[in-house]
Amino acid sequence: MYETVGGLKGVIQPLGKNFGSKDAFPYIWLDKDDRTGAAQDGENMTVYRPEIIKRIMFFAMIYEGAKDFQSVGGRMSFNVSNGERVFLELNTPCANRSFCAAATITNHGSTVKITKEEKYFTNHQAADRHYRFGFNWVFGSKG
Repeated sequence: MYETVGGLKGVIQPLGKNFGSKDAFPYIWLDKDDRTGAAQDGENMTVYRPEIIKRIMFFAMIYEGAKDFQSVGGRMSFNVSNGERVFLELNTPCANRSFCAAATITNHGSTVKITKEEKYFTNHQAADRHYRFGFNWVFGSKG
């Protein structure tokens, strides 16, 4: 989930087939949907124009076949343009909550701040309420 400095908001996610774009708004791109966990390099999201972003909330979801985030070894890494690499383990799962707000990135002018959240929710809408994006949600599936 993202919000630009101009107040525009959206969601990049395979559900709904919205992978974003490298070359057009919002300049955030998700390279693939790895439903099985078999991809050697996982799923990769790139922010091409960080200067237009006010905030991003990175999330992950558990679907059928896994009981929680700990059982799948959930983790994220962030490669920052200055060469720094930040690792995040999703290692304190909450039973019966399949949505994890893993991290936020906030833009503070000349600096970008990454914050580990690791907050668990029942779904997108519950996380949206907590982070106050204000989206209108409808049921969807990966079918």
